[in-house]
Amino acid sequence: MIEQGRPIDWQTVVARQWPMVLPALLLAAVCAGHFVGVVREDYGAYIAMFAWARTVEWTGLLSFPYRDYGFGALLFLFAKVLPASDALWFFLIALLGLGVKFHCFRQFAPAYWIALLVHASMFFVLQDYTQLRASLGIAFLMLGAGFLVSREHCGRVAGSWILAAGFHVQSLFAMLLALACVFSMAAFLGGTGLSLLAGKLFAWASGYSERLAAYVAFATVQQTPNPFSSMKLYQYLTLALFFYYRADIRARGWKMVDLSGWFLLAGLAIFIGLLRFPAVAHRLSEMLFAFMPFLVSGLFVLMPKRFGIPYVVAAVGIGVWASYRVLYVWQ
Repeated sequence: MIEQGRPIDWQTVVARQWPMVLPALLLAAVCAGHFVGVVREDYGAYIAMFAWARTVEWTGLLSFPYRDYGFGALLFLFAKVLPASDALWFFLIALLGLGVKFHCFRQFAPAYWIALLVHASMFFVLQDYTQLRASLGIAFLMLGAGFLVSREHCGRVAGSWILAAGFHVQSLFAMLLALACVFSMAAFLGGTGLSLLAGKLFAWASGYSERLAAYVAFATVQQTPNPFSSMKLYQYLTLALFFYYRADIRARGWKMVDLSGWFLLAGLAIFIGLLRFPAVAHRLSEMLFAFMPFLVSGLFVLMPKRFGIPYVVAAVGIGVWASYRVLYVWQ
C-alpha cells in the first residue's frame, strides 16, 4: 500500500515564513510609490525602462539602454504577463530583491532580526528604494556567496551569480573578491592592498581610453566623499571589532560573517583608494558594504549586551540619518 503524503500544516508554514514575508511586503509597498514624500532621483529612468519593455520585441532585448540585460529581460517578461502598472512593477521588483536578501539573512546571519534592522536602516533607501537593478544584483550576489561559503552545489552558486550579473553587471567584481577570499586569501589581500592605489591606476588607464576619460571627467566633478563621516567611523569600528572577534567567528563556523568582515575591509580600501572619483568609489564599494548586516548581527551575538545593544542602536541611528540625507538633502 502506498502511504499518502502528510498534509501541509499551513499554520506552521506561516509561523516560519512571516518574519521574512511581512517585512518584505511592507518595504516593497514603500518602493511601489512615493510614501516617504520625495520622488526618487532615478524614477524617470526606470519609467523610461518600463516604457521600453512595453514596446520592444524579443529580438530587440539587446537594445536595452544599460548593460544589465537580465533586468531588461525581466521587464520584458513583466510586459508580457502583467498589467501595465508602474507601481505594480516597482512593487514586484523590490519584493524579489528584498525577499532574497531576507532569506539570506534567515539562513546565514546569526541574529536575523538584527540583520534585517541594520539593512532596513542603512541600505533600504540607498539600494531597494532608489536602485532597483543594484538591489536585485546584490540580493543574488548574497545568495551565491552563501552557497559558496557553505560549499553547496556549484550549480547553485553559478545560477545565483548569473542572475546577479544579469541584473547588475558590476557585481562581477564582488564575485571575484569572494572567490579569492574563499580559495586564496593571499590573492584577496593582495588585491585589497592594490585597491589603495586604485585612484592612480584609474587615472593612468583613462589616458588610454576616451570612454574611460569621459567617465573620469564626470566622476571627478562630484563632491568628494568624507572618509570621516559618521557612517565611515562606524564601519571602521565594525572592522576593528571583526578582527577582535574573528577567532570566535571562525570557531562558531560563521563563514558568511567572516566573508562579510573581509568584504568590509576590501570596501573601505576601494573607497579610500578612489576618493578622487566619488561615483566609482561608491559603486564598487556599495556591493561589499551591503554585507554588513551579517557582520553586525554576528558581533551583536558575541559582544556583551551592555555593548551590543548600543552598538546596534548606533547602526540604526546612523543609517536613518544617512537615509534622510539621501532622500531630502542630496536629491
